[in-house]
Amino acid sequence: MKKIFTLLSITLGALFLSCTTGVEESPEPGILRVTLKANEADSILVILGDTARCSRVDRYNVIVSRGRVYRGENYADLYLTPSIDRIAADTVNLIQRQWLDGRWVNSITDPFEIPRWQTRYVGYTVFEWYTPPGTYDKLQFALTGIEVFVAIPRQFNNPLQLPEGVSSVMDFPASITVEEGKVTEVQMEIDAFKSIRRYRDTYIFDRVVRIKKIEMK
Repeated sequence: MKKIFTLLSITLGALFLSCTTGVEESPEPGILRVTLKANEADSILVILGDTARCSRVDRYNVIVSRGRVYRGENYADLYLTPSIDRIAADTVNLIQRQWLDGRWVNSITDPFEIPRWQTRYVGYTVFEWYTPPGTYDKLQFALTGIEVFVAIPRQFNNPLQLPEGVSSVMDFPASITVEEGKVTEVQMEIDAFKSIRRYRDTYIFDRVVRIKKIEMK
């Protein structure tokens, strides 16, 4: 009897060792980062015949929100930073400038008029979130305007609004590949001033935006 029990134990042990659960380990996510920067070549705004010049207090505020990346009908949500807070929206100043050494123009301490040739637009990370590996076919996010304010040659402050009947959500078809443990960066570019046209006491925000580059880091 003891010999039979021992033989049965060995047989069952071998059987269990040769079996698998059929469940493979899930791959680690990658990170999808989306940046937004104004086009340096689009830097001229003419207001009532006057050409605006750069000042330290200029602003062109927009809200970026509701980021998603799609594979067919399936999608993954995107958030501002890879943290537990899951911040879904951010407000950025498209015409915030920085000196060529990377320091942001200070709205209080720097010279009031800012030389355009000594500065450039600031770029923003608007989404950066863990994303399942794979190839996606569309990036989507909402982009709405708040206001444009310039101070030179005279103060000008106008609200921004979308064209009537136009959704705040924008779609950008593209092949976007995310790999396990890596960062995929989608660089968006907006023609800030070509995106606006005056209508009575407001500016219509037409949102001339494109994907400039996609790269793996």
